[in-house]
Amino acid sequence: MDILVSRLEAIERTVYSTEHRSVGSESLGEQVAQIERQLSRLLADNSALSQGLEKYAKLRGAIDGDGDLELDRQLLGINAKAELILLNDSAQQTISELRTIEGLQSKVNQPEYAAAAELLPKIKKSLEPENEQQLAEFRQVVADISSIVDRYHTETEALSEIFIEWDRVLTGLERKASELERSAK
Repeated sequence: MDILVSRLEAIERTVYSTEHRSVGSESLGEQVAQIERQLSRLLADNSALSQGLEKYAKLRGAIDGDGDLELDRQLLGINAKAELILLNDSAQQTISELRTIEGLQSKVNQPEYAAAAELLPKIKKSLEPENEQQLAEFRQVVADISSIVDRYHTETEALSEIFIEWDRVLTGLERKASELERSAK
């Protein structure tokens, strides 16, 4: 009930404040009637909202509470209050997903994961020498491949020079043969 009174006081302050007050403005009763008409249209357009309002009306005493806060806490827990307030489909889906996540928490927080942090230094000690050995082997393989590629290039270059020399020699022989044939005629 205190919530309703505080809300009404806030509305009255807004309505009667000099900043929001205009000449010829409607009376408070007319404004309330206009708000009620808008609420009726909104409830007619949104069935989920009207159903939620009906459920809220039935459980209002347990949700809002009219007196002893401790009694309210005992009647309805915070999760139940949140579930009653969030009545639309997306909220129901979110609550369902939260329940699923809550069920998975035990799987995520396994004791083995905590032990993994303790075992990490031991694993590093055992894996680092093997990793260094693999790195040395990799470097050796890279060096061997580089050596093979270098030899290939050297041999290819030598063969190219030999073929160029043979071409020069054969071209010279063909020229001499052509000259001899011409002179023989």
